[in-house]
Amino acid sequence: MKKHTYFLISCLVILFSITTSYAQDKEAKITLTFKKIDSVNVCKAFVTSEGQPVIEVPVNLSVKRLFAKLPIGDAIATDSTGVATFEFPNDIPSKNGKLTLFASIVDDENYMNSETSGEVNWGTVVVTDNSNIDERSFSAGRDRAPIYFITISLLILGLIWGTLLFAVLQVFKIKKLGKIQEIKE
Repeated sequence: MKKHTYFLISCLVILFSITTSYAQDKEAKITLTFKKIDSVNVCKAFVTSEGQPVIEVPVNLSVKRLFAKLPIGDAIATDSTGVATFEFPNDIPSKNGKLTLFASIVDDENYMNSETSGEVNWGTVVVTDNSNIDERSFSAGRDRAPIYFITISLLILGLIWGTLLFAVLQVFKIKKLGKIQEIKE
């Protein structure tokens, strides 16, 4: 009786997992548009499924960074026309001013996970000033390190080697004293 019950329960679990995995059978398509209204950068994500706008679906906006995607605000649900509107911040740094934005639908009950991306020139260009490259600093290389760092490191190395040399000389002294004691006896 127990074997049949376990078998029936495992069959029900498998059947339930199969039916829930196909619950998200609709695929949504996201289209991004970028506009600058006054001094505000606005990104609009238009979500459609089978040619019809999708209503009340949460859309996440993120920016490509070096190792991961940086989320921009919270997820915004689409309105009655299928559009989610995001105000994009003006202070995100980039190398050349270009940013790659991603709009995605994740973990929705009715629609499968989908994502789209677009590139826009809304980044703040980071200018690096390397005019002090030849000066001594903490982050400089060997020849441009501060003098007191060089002095202290050489002093420490000298003390370590001096201690080792002293220990070796003491061993030879002990050996020599042992030979002298043997001759006297």
